[in-house]
Amino acid sequence: MEKFTVLVEAQPFCAFDNAPLEKLKNTGLSIVDLRGSGIKDDHFIKALKQAGAVLCGNDLQVNDELFAMAPNVKALAKLGVGLDTVDIDAASRHGVIVFHTPGANNQAVADHTFALLLCLARKLLYCDRSLREKRWEHTQIVAVEIWQKTMGIIGLGAIGRCVALRASGFQMKVVAHDPYWPEEFAQEQGIQQMSLEDLLTAADIVTIHAPLTPENKGLINAGTLKLMKPSALLINAARGEIVNEADLYQALKTGIIAGAGIDVFENEPPTDSLLLELDNVVLSPHTAAFTHEALNNMSIGVVDQLIEFSQGKTPIHTVNPEVFKE
Repeated sequence: MEKFTVLVEAQPFCAFDNAPLEKLKNTGLSIVDLRGSGIKDDHFIKALKQAGAVLCGNDLQVNDELFAMAPNVKALAKLGVGLDTVDIDAASRHGVIVFHTPGANNQAVADHTFALLLCLARKLLYCDRSLREKRWEHTQIVAVEIWQKTMGIIGLGAIGRCVALRASGFQMKVVAHDPYWPEEFAQEQGIQQMSLEDLLTAADIVTIHAPLTPENKGLINAGTLKLMKPSALLINAARGEIVNEADLYQALKTGIIAGAGIDVFENEPPTDSLLLELDNVVLSPHTAAFTHEALNNMSIGVVDQLIEFSQGKTPIHTVNPEVFKE
């Protein structure tokens, strides 16, 4: 087994259970625990120079600049599925393999999608606030049903499929758009494949479950929002930059669409987001993946792959295996 130092940056790592961290320590690898730190911390920069692997979350921007400060790093272990904060090409240029934990938070994000949707459709935030302010608006608050509505899913990957399965419990008609179409699953579940334009036109609820790529940055914008029904609801628990927030704000403010449930933002934290001013939006602080179960699954998955790497094996979820040297 190769001995090296693992620098732990990811703040949610082992948030509820230290067993994966103890398992990593028991391999004999050296651990530098700087969870919640970053390159603005002198201790982190010093540790980075000595580290052989970095275990990071969504807060660390991994690029050429970081690798220049980490001459000994040969592995980047990403807690979670999203890789938009990691420059894969830069990692490959520096001979660093990158692996992550897809699948660990599928159920958590799918649950959160429906939490946002139901909260929005049933106006639960307004109901709660009304009662706390000693008002009894018993017959004045009128919601909408999601039962038997048409749900349009942008991205029918692992999370999108979990959302589709939940939609069946509400007897929804599910349509979807994905360039990598899962034909067998779609046939089994009766999901209709649509172009993005047709999906936006047909759906009562549009929910995004695609990774952020250069091609879909700003995918939901003034033009695409105008294709949606005035009664439509938009849910985004994927990545903030897929939606142009300024355009969404205008669409919500002027009634182009009825409401939105948003877990992710173009800039995080979204202290200056115009969405904070609106009542027809339900917001959460990028917490869709944060359940006890999902965080434990992510921590276990990333540790098991670090151990695989230390044993000279290619970790199962390596995204640039061509740089791995056995």
